[in-house]
Amino acid sequence: MKIMIVISAMTNLPRRIAGTAALCLGLAWLGPAFAEDAKPAQAKESKPGPADSNPWAVNCSSGSAGTELQCQLSQNLTEAKTGQRVLTVTVRRDNANGSLAMLLALPHGLFLPSGASYQVDQGQKTTIAIQTSDQNGAYAATPLSPDLVKAMKSGTSLNIGMESVTRKPVTIPVSLAGFTAALAKLESIK
Repeated sequence: MKIMIVISAMTNLPRRIAGTAALCLGLAWLGPAFAEDAKPAQAKESKPGPADSNPWAVNCSSGSAGTELQCQLSQNLTEAKTGQRVLTVTVRRDNANGSLAMLLALPHGLFLPSGASYQVDQGQKTTIAIQTSDQNGAYAATPLSPDLVKAMKSGTSLNIGMESVTRKPVTIPVSLAGFTAALAKLESIK
């Protein structure tokens, strides 16, 4: 299955939501997320193959022959007991202007008005709006500033925060091991 996903400049809200919706459709094959009562501490990173110890995967696709490749790097975390997706973090490059954006595919059972947050290690915590949801979970997107990319390259953990529908705070750590190498690979693809 070929999926073409384009997120244009993140300053235009309708295009940003359209890009997020397109990426949501691309992630629909991941299956339903964990129920509200699942314990996030049981979330684990997807196991990379023996030849690759980097939890960040770089994937590319094109819509048709002769079109530019659309590439992204992502990390998928699953619930340890069931194997169901808990969180997917995806970083994409906008081929038109070279800027980077991050999409968070979040689980069900969230208090949506609280949004989602991200924080590299113990750095500044930033909250972003949850923009849409569907039968597979909720989604939030944000542009990545050069300072945030630099922090992610030197950091050890990207902490993704949210509130359950019962207003309990939940934080899911995402390993930044291998992020620099995966981003370099993404940026080398023309």
